[in-house]
Amino acid sequence: MSREADLPRSIRRGPLITIGCECGEQRRLHYGERWTCEKCGRTWNTRRIPLEEYAALRRTQLRYRRVPLLIAALSLACVVVFIVLGRAFAGLIVVAFALTAWSMFVHPFYKRRYREQLAKIPTWKIEPE
Repeated sequence: MSREADLPRSIRRGPLITIGCECGEQRRLHYGERWTCEKCGRTWNTRRIPLEEYAALRRTQLRYRRVPLLIAALSLACVVVFIVLGRAFAGLIVVAFALTAWSMFVHPFYKRRYREQLAKIPTWKIEPE
């Protein structure tokens, strides 16, 4: 049985962790992976990061991905409804205006809030084994 099998699926598919060795090498790993530096032979284990803190990072990431996906689904539903009503062009115009409003007015604030939430999450300094 692999070591990753005991981790929740949301953690296994979480954001990559950048490990920087003292010799200058860098590697991006998933949580639970180990890496041995090719230059100096040090071994790094990402499981030294507390699982609860990494899970908080993953929850924040997923929370801020849901709204754009919801907006895309609503846009698609809107286009389908207008096509069924026989007004496909009107549906495309409404969706175009809505997406323009999103990208100009809502998205910059949303993105800034997401970055503020990520800044609150701690960074980790793990030591080699």
